[in-house]
Amino acid sequence: MTTMNGHEGNHINSRIQKLKCTSEKKVERILNIFLKYYINSPAYRVLWIWVGILSLSSAAKFLDLPMNYFSNKRNFLNVYFVKWSWGWTLISAGSYMAVTSFVHGCESWKKAIYFGCLRLAAATAAWYFWVNIVFHYIENITGVCLNAKKVPLFNITSKSDCVRLKMGHVWDGFDISGHCFLLSFSILVITSELQIQRYWINILSHAAQHVPIGSKTLATLKSNYQSTLFLVQCLFMFNCILCLIWDFMIVMTCLFFHTFFSKALGGSIGIFSWMLLYNEWFKCKFSPGPPGYGPIKSILTANTYSKIK
Repeated sequence: MTTMNGHEGNHINSRIQKLKCTSEKKVERILNIFLKYYINSPAYRVLWIWVGILSLSSAAKFLDLPMNYFSNKRNFLNVYFVKWSWGWTLISAGSYMAVTSFVHGCESWKKAIYFGCLRLAAATAAWYFWVNIVFHYIENITGVCLNAKKVPLFNITSKSDCVRLKMGHVWDGFDISGHCFLLSFSILVITSELQIQRYWINILSHAAQHVPIGSKTLATLKSNYQSTLFLVQCLFMFNCILCLIWDFMIVMTCLFFHTFFSKALGGSIGIFSWMLLYNEWFKCKFSPGPPGYGPIKSILTANTYSKIK
């Protein structure tokens, strides 16, 4: 058997270190691109979502768009992602929130995760209220059951009873676009939860300016930060990719599904729900607090600190 001499071992270790540095630089470059050009301020996101829904929905009314794979409701992204979009959003944003809270929560990381879970629970309550109560109620009171010959059956008073008849029976009511509501709300929730990534790269240097050197808080922060850095980066990129899918599916929804008013109203309710939670309630004293709230909240939530250049 041949054995590796010291020179060859050092050469291999050197190459491994170079590959590691190269991969880390690539990851950092991708993170910077997402931070600079994609995960911008949620306020800008609101503007782009609103303008996008209105302009694309208007264009769809006048353009004779050819049917394609994504105009079919059974397309892969719609069936396995959009239909379960709030679940995907909770898993991705919740995972990122839990890991980052473990770091910036320092010794109180359990409390930080708890308040983060309350924040996402409040968002889930808003989702459930609109999708499963309000939207269903409006569709029921504005609709009528039609048989296969499109003759209204006024003795059938609910969508569930109508659909249960089958044999070509459909409920014709005002259907607020759940897709536009859910996707716009999910994008804004994820974008808000990811904002602390802007300050993450400098968290240790800034913490040293605000937390006593040698304190247990600073030692815990440094240890947790170093042990989770790669995981935080992976979760951040996963959330960005999910947002890209939601953006794409909003475009497809605006071009091929629902009416103009239905999409505009759905998107408006999604934006309103986000503003009520993240822009208003989470900034109040009696609330779960905004993302990054904890012992070093001033570092993660203030705009005065250095961002990615």
